Amino acid sequence: MKSTDFVGANTRIRVYESSLLRNDQYERMLQASNFEEAVNVLKDTPYRNDVEDLKETKNYDTLLMNELQSVYTDLFKITPNHDLIELFSLRYSYHNLKVLLKEKGTKKDFDSLLINIGKDPISALRQAVDTKKSSDLDVDYLISILEASESYEEYKNSQAVDIILDRRFFTHLRHIAEKMNDTKILDLVTFYIDLNNLSTLTRAIRQKRTRNFLTTVLSSSGTIPKDQLVQIGADNLVNAGKKLAESKYKNIILASINDETKELSPEKIDLETDNAFINRIKDAKLEVFGPLPTIAYLYAKENEVKNLRLILVGKENNLPIEAIRERMRMNYGS
Repeated sequence: MKSTDFVGANTRIRVYESSLLRNDQYERMLQASNFEEAVNVLKDTPYRNDVEDLKETKNYDTLLMNELQSVYTDLFKITPNHDLIELFSLRYSYHNLKVLLKEKGTKKDFDSLLINIGKDPISALRQAVDTKKSSDLDVDYLISILEASESYEEYKNSQAVDIILDRRFFTHLRHIAEKMNDTKILDLVTFYIDLNNLSTLTRAIRQKRTRNFLTTVLSSSGTIPKDQLVQIGADNLVNAGKKLAESKYKNIILASINDETKELSPEKIDLETDNAFINRIKDAKLEVFGPLPTIAYLYAKENEVKNLRLILVGKENNLPIEAIRERMRMNYGS
């Protein structure tokens, strides 16, 4: 993969970046007195054509998912290496695997839960789940399907499917990054896996999960040794925060500690890890060559959808502005 391969795609990405929502637009939506006024702010954005329908139906989930589907479809077309886009679309494919495996196990129809985003069509995933083989999918998918299927068939526990596929997702993600043979991409992916491990570990400690549970859910595809994380998981949130503050993620951990209780906060660490990741890729805005600008834009678009959903849910339910604002993710744009 040559950095110059992405010149054409990056030119398009620069145009797309100019359409991302700005901080002042988010602020106007937050300050709006009700749902309808918040939606009216979108008249000056790429969402303008859906404003009137949105005010009438309040069906913002469909609107936002359609927007993401459109973005992914376009980027798969213009990007010379589909593995790059799959780094982001993979989580939707694994969501679909969960749905399809549970559908098969329970004999119920969960088609409405499927998300049409991914390198491979849902029909290919469905066939692989039904037959446990495929000539079209990467071998990582088949390994994931077999492991999750065997667990469900033995224990009849749909939660086990989620746990196994969540862990397998990160393994698959790292394999895609390694295949791309780009140091910056691999560093970014392992950073992402580390951040997710930190969030998962913190929630597991709060829930007093067992060592076996931690061994199952934590990924070994990051840079922090898994056995080290499992050992920390046996402690409380105060001591876990102290131990993790000695790692290379000291700043994230310290910002995630509750000032009053001195405990590592799952809510804070989710926000801090999200913001740490977008800070890591902001430099990509300055690059001309290579794949990073596309990754940065995709992450920014995903954050835009998260922020819009938070604001619209908040306005629909008359939540206080600060309650909405504190859950919003850092904006990639200006």
